[in-house]
Amino acid sequence: MEPVSSAPPRATVVVCTRNRSAALADFGAAWLGHRAALDWELLVVDNGSTDDTREVAASLVAARPARSRLAVEPTLGLSSARNLGIRLARGEWIAFLDDDAAPAPGWLDAYERALSRPGVLAAGGPIDPDFEAPAPDWLEREFLPYLSAWDRGPEPHRLAYAEYPRGANMAFRREAFERFGEFDLRLGRRGRSLRSCEEIELCLRIERGGGEIRYEPGARVRHRVETSRLSPRWLLDRFAAQGFSEAIVEWKHFGVEGLRRGLSRQREGARAHEARLGRTALFAACHRRAARAYLRGAAYAMVVVERWRPAADRGAAAPRPT
Repeated sequence: MEPVSSAPPRATVVVCTRNRSAALADFGAAWLGHRAALDWELLVVDNGSTDDTREVAASLVAARPARSRLAVEPTLGLSSARNLGIRLARGEWIAFLDDDAAPAPGWLDAYERALSRPGVLAAGGPIDPDFEAPAPDWLEREFLPYLSAWDRGPEPHRLAYAEYPRGANMAFRREAFERFGEFDLRLGRRGRSLRSCEEIELCLRIERGGGEIRYEPGARVRHRVETSRLSPRWLLDRFAAQGFSEAIVEWKHFGVEGLRRGLSRQREGARAHEARLGRTALFAACHRRAARAYLRGAAYAMVVVERWRPAADRGAAAPRPT
């Protein structure tokens, strides 16, 4: 049995889950074999599951009780669950893993290297897709980023906007949340909503406030791609949610000029793929859906989303969703 330490761990790993007991069980099997040189804790946040996910989470925690805890966030939404994880974390830095991701050997130690660099407040590592079933013939490589696949090459480097880490595999120093606040609750998955970009928006606050976002190739994970996501309907909805979310982010940080640039980018993307036929026609349809959703997101954002300026650090949590 592991000894219980009263000293805070170096790192907290937060895994948020809801009604995904099978995925969480697989994560647990992978996590229990992970080894790291630094001291860590695992914090599983159940986001109001109505199946047996909480029981599976409790079993996972019981396997390493000295290093693991279970918390419950009843407010629906991935950002709400992650924010509870931030508040309960004891580590000097906090990593987030999806409940269907499996870290490669050396994952925690790689983040320790990245986040020990002066000025680095956030980092992300590669995400390799792990298809639950063989990918259909029509699935083009361009779709992979919308299935959370992400890789910026073999060398560590500083990341800029449009390169920021993905939520399935990212880590932050505690200082980032103390200075710039938590995840915006208007972004991120919530129920059936596929809204996204909560990690992008937070990284923008960090970078605009003077912090560095780092790519760490050694912090690699394998991320399951469920068969239910390999359908035209799901991808169309995913692109639409992305367009809506990007509009919120670009209004919040860049105002009207940001929306103009974003809308131009969306329209150019749709036009660039307009002539595609056959199996590639789906990609064009997805871009058209994203462009229309961007307009709706812009209208929503201009009414209910306040602008963010880096003149002063923010320590308060983001407002509740509207």
